Amino acid sequence: MRMPCSWHGLCNLKTQMPTAPYIPESAPFSPEQRNWLNGFLAGMFALQETDASLGALPATTSKGRVPVVFASQSGNSEGLAESFSERLVQLGFEAPAINAEDWEELDLTTESHLLIVTSTWGEGDPPDSAVEFWNHLQSEEHPRLENLQFSVCGLGDTNYLDFCAMGKLLDARLEALGATRIADRADCDVDFEQPSETWFNSVVEKLSGDQSPTVTPEQPAQTGYGKKNPFPAPLLTNLTLNKAESARETRHYEISLAGSGLGYEVGDALGVVPKNCPDYVDELLTTLGYSGQEKVALPDGSEATVRDAFLNSYAITTPSKKLQTAFIKASGTACDQDYLWGRETIDLFTEAADFRPSPGELIPLLAKLQPRLYSISSSPKAHPDEVHLTVASVRYEAHGRSRKGVCSTFLADRCDGAKADVFVHVSKGFRVPEDPTTKMIMVGPGTGIAPFRAFLEERIATDAPGENWLFFGNPHQETDFLYEAELTAMTEAGHLRLDTAWSRDGKDKVYVQHLMLQAAEEIWEWLQGGAHFYVCGDAKRMAKDVEEALKQIIHEQGGEEPDQFLSSMKKAKRYQRDVY
Repeated sequence: MRMPCSWHGLCNLKTQMPTAPYIPESAPFSPEQRNWLNGFLAGMFALQETDASLGALPATTSKGRVPVVFASQSGNSEGLAESFSERLVQLGFEAPAINAEDWEELDLTTESHLLIVTSTWGEGDPPDSAVEFWNHLQSEEHPRLENLQFSVCGLGDTNYLDFCAMGKLLDARLEALGATRIADRADCDVDFEQPSETWFNSVVEKLSGDQSPTVTPEQPAQTGYGKKNPFPAPLLTNLTLNKAESARETRHYEISLAGSGLGYEVGDALGVVPKNCPDYVDELLTTLGYSGQEKVALPDGSEATVRDAFLNSYAITTPSKKLQTAFIKASGTACDQDYLWGRETIDLFTEAADFRPSPGELIPLLAKLQPRLYSISSSPKAHPDEVHLTVASVRYEAHGRSRKGVCSTFLADRCDGAKADVFVHVSKGFRVPEDPTTKMIMVGPGTGIAPFRAFLEERIATDAPGENWLFFGNPHQETDFLYEAELTAMTEAGHLRLDTAWSRDGKDKVYVQHLMLQAAEEIWEWLQGGAHFYVCGDAKRMAKDVEEALKQIIHEQGGEEPDQFLSSMKKAKRYQRDVY
């Protein structure tokens, strides 16, 4: 409410009228304004009286500045960094949580302490938000950092060759620049909560000289469904999107969230907790000579039969690092990446007859069965109480055996009429533009179309006037045109411009990046007009090829330096990727 007096005048009124009511009825205010001012001044007087009796509250004395930088792609590193930041503040430190993309806010030559929480992306690469930060640190001109103390917490997955590579690289580079470690680097696997907590406590002990207690993170009471308490969701629809003649099997799933209390935004992912294939479990038990009834420990400390543990709790397809090490020791076989390609856990036992650990010996060598994250392909505004997924079923032959993806075939083959345990994974860095008039360019071949189906449904449901342009591709138009009817209807209704690339329909292979180059002039016009650019799909090949095409367009059409232009787009949240 706008008041017809200045702050200075209000203060004068206050000093002139030491008793309530402070604003008399004769003052030139409406009754509503007078009541508001009287209430406000009453509070001011109460605060003044408190100051007079107790003295002014002392300013908080900081124990020192400890910035917490996070480099996050899916949100885990960001969440951890923000939690660590809050707890350091409680302990008396000045500890801002800073996105790596805002690295220019930091002058590491003047900082005395630095914590970094980072994930690894692609083939040992930094997350998108940390590319510039990493390039800056690698520069030959980067000044020395002898006055800096640091520690790094890396998040990763031991099933990948480049496990926690970004954390290791940052740790080594800071050391090379002369900085010293507060505490040793932590390399956290998928279950990162406990090792990251151990790392943080070690950091706090060093910062506080072992004299200040650590602040235990608050553990809110479980009031609903989430990652630690997944919702048993009914599978409503399981539809194959490819035609029968296709070499691919892409399925559309509709899952009920009714009664769960779970909500999501377009751009988020759905976590699905799979179960292993019973046939594979039985074959593994037979190969190992187990009855299946032997009791073993589960990851949560409880007990179950080894058959139930194989079905529900442990990863029994991709061999863990611990299992590989035990296999090498028992068999003498070089268990490198070339050997492991296309092989699964059972192959280690069939190819090494003397490698037969007991159930109690084997269980500690297995990794916990992890949920899989899938980009959500629906808008909650278009499908209340439902979430849709677009998933490619993984099936292939290797080394004389049929192989299949754990979660993709769990949904495809074993979930009909049953329920899947699910939770919502928030993806803060992959969102439709806040301004509904903003144009969107989306590149999503294959199952990369998933979030863009959701984006389009959202824009249509909210009557967003911004134009939408989708580049979609797959091998054959006749058999692999995912969501053909829906996309065609959107195009005919004026909601979508659609460009398609069918890589196997002609003499030359045509991919989405080729279509981008053909439309370079228009793409540049859209970018100049403030359009947001999105990519979803394969990180190793497609996403890199698309980025190279985009750089070429920026350089040739706009005469801009591509890396700088893309950097400015990333900072403005106009270039976003959901790649895997």
